[in-house]
Amino acid sequence: MMGKLFGALLLILVGIVLAGIAIARIKAQLATTDAWLDLIYLIRTEIDCYLRPIGDILAGADEDLLRRAGGGSSADTLAELLSGATPHLSDESVQLLESFVRELGTSYRAEQVKRCDYYIASLRKIRETLAASLPSRTKLYSALCICGALGAVILLW
Repeated sequence: MMGKLFGALLLILVGIVLAGIAIARIKAQLATTDAWLDLIYLIRTEIDCYLRPIGDILAGADEDLLRRAGGGSSADTLAELLSGATPHLSDESVQLLESFVRELGTSYRAEQVKRCDYYIASLRKIRETLAASLPSRTKLYSALCICGALGAVILLW
């Protein structure tokens, strides 16, 4: 009897931990999206005011910003930074940012600034959608994980 009780408590604990991991993942999506918004705004400002190349912008960027964007301070290119951030971003954000990385540096200053503005606005819409769905997704993941664990306990009892 004690073994069954211990097993049941262990399954419930696993459900709670899985709920915590799922919630942390969706919060990380929002935080990484915020970091990329900050990074694109920084890139826009640096190109508009100083016409600095992307490598110099990344080299001079705040290490905390690069870490929050998913690449740490070791990312030398935007592609490397995006590669590190991909697990922490929604699919829609990844597609948008891949286009941004491909297009950046391929045109004149005014066009690059205009493209940065476009990507800031587009990523902001994705961020608003993520933020609006955060409470419901948090409740959903919590309920699914914990109810799944309780269901397993009932089936195995």
